[in-house]
Amino acid sequence: MKFDFLRRQGINLVQTNLLQGTLILIFAGMITRFLGFINRLVVARLMGEEGVGLYMMAMPTLFLIMSLTQLGLPVAISKRVAEAEAKNDHAKIKKILIVSLLVTGISSIFFTIIMLVGAPYIASHLLTDKRTLLPLMAISPIVPIVAISSVLRGYFQGRQNMKPQSYSLVIEQIVRITCVAVLVKMFLPMGVEYAAAGAMFSVILGEFASLLYMVYQFKQKKTIKIRYRFFAYVKSSKNVLKELFSIALPSTGSRLIGSLSNFWSQSLLPRAWQLPA
Repeated sequence: MKFDFLRRQGINLVQTNLLQGTLILIFAGMITRFLGFINRLVVARLMGEEGVGLYMMAMPTLFLIMSLTQLGLPVAISKRVAEAEAKNDHAKIKKILIVSLLVTGISSIFFTIIMLVGAPYIASHLLTDKRTLLPLMAISPIVPIVAISSVLRGYFQGRQNMKPQSYSLVIEQIVRITCVAVLVKMFLPMGVEYAAAGAMFSVILGEFASLLYMVYQFKQKKTIKIRYRFFAYVKSSKNVLKELFSIALPSTGSRLIGSLSNFWSQSLLPRAWQLPA
């Protein structure tokens, strides 16, 4: 009888946490979408049609690089952390974090270099507008920031703590809107491509502020010391890597296809507009 009572209490607690997390995400999502709408209005009013066009032409490249960097790991991290949390296996959670940070760190450096090296070709041949080079170069440092943020978001989701992720999204939008207003006005006299680069850099600053908040929350409530015996955990984490990719690779397929289609459509549209009637 006592076991049944405790089990029911545990189930009720999980259901309550799930409901609270869902409501927090919904509320934060509404605020984020509203702030995102304001951000688009600010960008449109300050940069005009031409600047917004350059800004939008560079974004699909960023989304594609981010999809390749993350490899669907946030979903896998969330599931595996939740499983380890249910078993109270803190060593497993640490292995998941270490492997995820290592994989995303290496992939982010690799794809950032590719983006920087390939930016001139993408701007002049694929996007057919050399003015997109500056926005592409300006946005490239965001890749490692997003990679680390995705790992922390998956970790917090796995532990059914939705507040850090929700608050970080709101902080990101507030910082982005503020920086857009400042940077676009600062760089617009130099040319519309510089204004678009300033708008792109504001995205980096927003993501960085979001990352700082999540790192702060992780340090405040962490029960795991990442740096302690780091390489020893790396050597013993081969099975964890397989478990993560067994979920990550299938889940990243649809997102990768969507990012590729957006990228190619953005590169084909300028060519179609240049065709003679």
